[in-house]
Amino acid sequence: MNALRIALVVAGLLAAPLPASAQDTSGITEATRTMFQMAYCAVRRDATDARKLFMTAPGSKEEARLIRSLTSQQCFGFLAGAQNPEFDRQLIRGAIAEAVLDDARNRRGHPDPSVAPFGNLSADAIAALDAKGQASLIGLDFAQCVVAASPEGVNALLNTNPIRGTQDKAIQQLQPYLGPCLPKGAEVSFSKLVLRGLLAEAAYRSLYFTTAAGKK
Repeated sequence: MNALRIALVVAGLLAAPLPASAQDTSGITEATRTMFQMAYCAVRRDATDARKLFMTAPGSKEEARLIRSLTSQQCFGFLAGAQNPEFDRQLIRGAIAEAVLDDARNRRGHPDPSVAPFGNLSADAIAALDAKGQASLIGLDFAQCVVAASPEGVNALLNTNPIRGTQDKAIQQLQPYLGPCLPKGAEVSFSKLVLRGLLAEAAYRSLYFTTAAGKK
């Protein structure tokens, strides 16, 4: 596997500031649970807009607008005081991707061509994204390679519970596919939740385009 390696780090699960009560491990776990609850609520409440999120490139203004809409107050009735927490946009995009993927699999319907995930971007469109968005594009290319190489392994990971840590074994089983999917000589560091979210979006893109092509 030459010199390629990927470091999967726990630090930085939520890049946005957490409430004071969430500065320890239990707080991070609770924040992660809240984020996934919000994501699944958003898809139940407005599946079309949730799918539209993946028509947008990460780091774009349209992505920011849709995330603000999908993470509105309506999905926080289960929180004491119903305060709307702020999540790192890459993490919330990944959680919504997982919820959209589950919804698409449950529906087993034909994909709507009006909400197709974004395709190849021009050099100008990529340049217009912020640095984090451009990095997310690289991460998504990597994730799509992993999904193509081991769809069963990715499904196994996405079927684990991110709150209870049961995803660790599934990530380890994906290790043989991670290094070869990196550009030659590259070294990338993802948190587990970021990796999970990138793989969820890549799996949704694969399901959408495969179904649209009539292969399933």
